[in-house]
Amino acid sequence: MAHHRAQLTFKDQPQIKTSLSVLKFHPGARHLLGKPITDHKIDLSDENSIIRKANKATYKIPVKGPEGHGFYHLQVFVADDKTWRVVKSQLEIRETSKLEKEEYEGKMLMVFNEEKNGDLIEYYTDNVKNSIS
Repeated sequence: MAHHRAQLTFKDQPQIKTSLSVLKFHPGARHLLGKPITDHKIDLSDENSIIRKANKATYKIPVKGPEGHGFYHLQVFVADDKTWRVVKSQLEIRETSKLEKEEYEGKMLMVFNEEKNGDLIEYYTDNVKNSIS
């Protein structure tokens, strides 16, 4: 029960919810996975699912759609005051009916990059929220 609650608490955080929404409306992700894209529980037994180092953390969230599945990788920066922000998110495809394996194996689809796209919340508002309304 505590594991389930921890998963829900993690995904209820605004940065995670926003990042997952950005993925679910990303044209490339929609093409490769199909829609709807669903996210699943992080495998806490996988030592690569959550990696924390000093002021950085990486999360590996399983995702799936009708055309394929893979992992959504979030890179997070943690400030000295313990606030944090997503600085990069990428989609790792494990299987898709849209491409041959050689075309996606070992590659990542960039979904969000703070250096290129700016603040995640502003990017979400400009690119996702407005397309839903």
